[in-house]
Amino acid sequence: MRGKVEITLNSPKTFYEIYVNCYCELRSRYTHEKFESYKIVLRSDESPLPAGKHSFSFEFEVNTYPISWQGENLSTNWYVMAYADIPLGRDKKVIRGITIDYAPSEKSIPFNPVFVADNLLGGVRQYDIFHKKSNQLFRRILPEEVKVYQGEGNHESFKPHIRLTLFSIFLSLLAIPSLWAHSTLGWICIALWLFFVPKTYFYYRKELERTRCGPLSVIVEKQDFKRGQTINIQYNLSPKKAVNIKKFTVQLEIMEVFYKRYNDYDDRNKMKIVTHTIPIQEIMSREDFILKPGEYHEQTLAIPLPPDLMHKVHTECHQILPQIGLHLETKHGNTISASLPLNITP
Repeated sequence: MRGKVEITLNSPKTFYEIYVNCYCELRSRYTHEKFESYKIVLRSDESPLPAGKHSFSFEFEVNTYPISWQGENLSTNWYVMAYADIPLGRDKKVIRGITIDYAPSEKSIPFNPVFVADNLLGGVRQYDIFHKKSNQLFRRILPEEVKVYQGEGNHESFKPHIRLTLFSIFLSLLAIPSLWAHSTLGWICIALWLFFVPKTYFYYRKELERTRCGPLSVIVEKQDFKRGQTINIQYNLSPKKAVNIKKFTVQLEIMEVFYKRYNDYDDRNKMKIVTHTIPIQEIMSREDFILKPGEYHEQTLAIPLPPDLMHKVHTECHQILPQIGLHLETKHGNTISASLPLNITP
């Protein structure tokens, strides 16, 4: 990257330092992280700079990640800042946004860059944006541990809603006699009964439909993929009973993750994980069919990764995770999903 800093002075001026700083910001609606990557001092001589127009050229090689990303709830933005440190005066600075994209293949950027960033407690911490340790959202399994990487969904058994069921039964015992003994309390019970009993019915209809669909899974045999590479995935549907399916989709997605700070009732500072999924590319789609048990519902797909696919990023407060998503939409509005994060490296 090449550029220049121009300063116009009406009178001689003394500067402690004039420098250029390049940094990256990861920002969501609730969180913000800043990574300082480059600093080039253009002038550190404290002798007065004469009046007139002065130009200072700078040049540095961009050899780090993440690339620029504009998601729906999360973004990574790069900036160049020119800063003039003025003694006993108000410092001046100018900030310009820049876009950093993937390097050409013949000039690949080194893998595993380390950033220095301010953490949530106000200190400074170094960490790798391609973090390999365990966390609450994504476990990058090392190759020597297992040979198969699998994402699963809908493995929960039937879950009755105890409180809703008991409350509906209680309202039924009150509302049915009230049909003959008219009173204000009786009409209130009937109104509540007309609301909660259908609510209970629709809950159990969707829950029964979900359990009939059975588990979903998606598998890859390795990780650490490159953009533009073709990968092979295998998905498996295991229905327990016949279910009417409105739409089945296999797609490439980006999951944005950030941490929202909030105070609970005891005014204790806590953090909540917020996730948002962005569809990138639909790989396969099938509509209006009956999913039956005993049929062959396993298939292997070859998926070419887009050349501009965002790589995986993992910092203290933010994550950007490319993933393969399976989505099964049933006739009665259930959406059953399974996803497998992909470790996309630059």
